[in-house]
Amino acid sequence: MLSVVLFFGMIVIGLWLAFAKHPAFAFVTYQLIYFMNPASKWWGNLIPEIGYSFAVVVIMILLVLRRDGPAGLFKAFEAPALRWAYLLMLLYGLAWFYAIDVDNHYDAWYNFLKLVVIVSLAYCLVDGERALGWVINGYIAGAWYMSFYIFQMGRNSGARVERMGPVDSPDANGMAAALVPSLILALNGYMSAAKTWQKLLYAFAGVFIANALVLINSRAAFLAVVVSVGYFLWVRFFSKFRAKGARKQVVFVVVAGLAGGVYLADDGFIERMLTIKEESSVVEEKETGATRIVFWTAAWDMAKDHPFGSGYRGFNFRAPQYIPEGVDTGGKVTRSVHSTWFEALSEVGYPGLLALCMMLYASFKASLATRRQLVACGDYEAYYQVVAALAALGAFMVAMTFINRLRAEILYWCVMFVFLYFKVYCMRREKEQAGVVRGLND
Repeated sequence: MLSVVLFFGMIVIGLWLAFAKHPAFAFVTYQLIYFMNPASKWWGNLIPEIGYSFAVVVIMILLVLRRDGPAGLFKAFEAPALRWAYLLMLLYGLAWFYAIDVDNHYDAWYNFLKLVVIVSLAYCLVDGERALGWVINGYIAGAWYMSFYIFQMGRNSGARVERMGPVDSPDANGMAAALVPSLILALNGYMSAAKTWQKLLYAFAGVFIANALVLINSRAAFLAVVVSVGYFLWVRFFSKFRAKGARKQVVFVVVAGLAGGVYLADDGFIERMLTIKEESSVVEEKETGATRIVFWTAAWDMAKDHPFGSGYRGFNFRAPQYIPEGVDTGGKVTRSVHSTWFEALSEVGYPGLLALCMMLYASFKASLATRRQLVACGDYEAYYQVVAALAALGAFMVAMTFINRLRAEILYWCVMFVFLYFKVYCMRREKEQAGVVRGLND
């Protein structure tokens, strides 16, 4: 019953804040609904089955219209990465005409369309540093709730956790990929917070998120954490823009993180992570992680015959034609390709893979431009926020290399975060400076 009260209380308070304080709280409310996902929780049967997320999205549209008018709905077109996301979504829709599984492809495209609309609305609603901070914290809070729920329920599928995640990623690997970027953002929040109570909140969230990743037992997420946290702390330690005492703080975080990792890691987690180095070669009579290389090679060969892809799960249907006989694929040949890059290639072909790569390239380019602007302004604290957002995106990219996440909400949230920093610290300041110049000239 407490979970039900928390769910409805969160919606009421979130929407009240959206109208009374700032429209960005509508997206924060959506984020929390996304992670709480009543359909995957035991308490979901206690509440009416209505479209809570849909209702919040409608309110987001109304808030954009109220503040900016119809023109406000098109503000997201100013972000190059989102334009590439629109192209990718459009290409996915066109693939319906030659998709193998037409009905399921349409459903996947429709969900993709809704995702792009939601991210675009969120981009339009966030108009400043404080609003961006609320959205980042909304992601961390939602990830904390899901992690806390996993902590309560424990593993439910051998040494792993299944069916407890958001609606678009209920499986173990999908859940882990959704959590990893939030760990980076929580770490940055802890290191950047000026007040002790804020540091404690970020540390509290980070511990539960890390514990959930251990329980989920995803090797892709483990690699993502190592790479992204390593990059973020490396920049924090060696950057010439670091604040006084930054190196001591990094050393403390590393020591505390290693100690916490030793405490949280159980035998099941350690054994599974150790298999990463053991699965470097394909064993025909046994499926291993290296079997994915066979899948990826098959997807590449498939693209030569079907350069525009085969639609939703096209690889699953055509895999028997391209996977060599004798390779154990886990009891069936019609398996997913286990990589977002090859998922894009097999479903939307070369144009889709190009659009995906260009979206991510535009994000990295925007991050670089934002950091240069912040260095010029001497705003080093914001500089590290941008580094954290880039590390969060990088974390998801590492994780999605080993799983199918082309239409994952968190991927596009991470892209949006990077461009929101660009919007707030580059585009907005340029407009403000231009306005000041016009005022002086007048």
